[in-house]
Amino acid sequence: MEHSSLLTQIVLAYLLILSVVLFDFKNRIGVWKELLPTSVSSFIQLLLIAVVILYLLKVENVWLTLPLILVMTFNASFIASRRFKLSAYPKLGVFIASLVAIAVVNYFLLVTYAVLKILKLDPQQIVPFAGLLLAAGMRSVSLFSQYLKDLITAEKDILEGMFALASPPAKVRGYLLKKAIPLTTVVIRDMLKAAGIVHIPGVMVGLLLAGTPPLVAATMQFLVLASMLFSMFFTPIIFFTLLTKLEGIYLEKGRTT
Repeated sequence: MEHSSLLTQIVLAYLLILSVVLFDFKNRIGVWKELLPTSVSSFIQLLLIAVVILYLLKVENVWLTLPLILVMTFNASFIASRRFKLSAYPKLGVFIASLVAIAVVNYFLLVTYAVLKILKLDPQQIVPFAGLLLAAGMRSVSLFSQYLKDLITAEKDILEGMFALASPPAKVRGYLLKKAIPLTTVVIRDMLKAAGIVHIPGVMVGLLLAGTPPLVAATMQFLVLASMLFSMFFTPIIFFTLLTKLEGIYLEKGRTT
């Protein structure tokens, strides 16, 4: 009976994905090529991470947990960097900027919570929390990259005028960030608005089902949302700042070689 239920869930999930793919293909929206391989790799990754987390829970060794978080960070950075489509920037520079930004912001949060003893270094706590934060950082860089490309195209005349007037790079960067960050953070800002009214957050539900008092569960969920906001706000700012700094280094090297 259990195997039949699992098979039904898998088939239903792929029917939902297939419906999106067919509609996309028919209307030439353009994301179906990514969905097909991603759906397969996503399911395999979920199976693997479930096995790994189950093993970590049994072993309870922090020196095995931390490398897993590091692998998650590299994977998040790689996925985010692939979303950046501006050819003026080298791919290696985009990946480095993405990796540093995601790691700095989210490791700062994880270390802070560990020091304050809000989080334990147990796999059942640190791995899911790290996953939420790293996913938020990855998502913010991906969204920022798309909005940045559209923004540069839409405001080409304004940017050319700023360069013609010899505006410093920091001013141009600030202008682009001021335009792109509100769009990048709209998802998490909507989640904050809808939490408890429209959207029932999963962390709080899980804590309540585990017998946690409502005040403790609600407080923890609020911390999660605040952490995701922090991550989605500051990660793209650090990413773009590093990227433009790296661009200057690459240009300088190009002049001297």
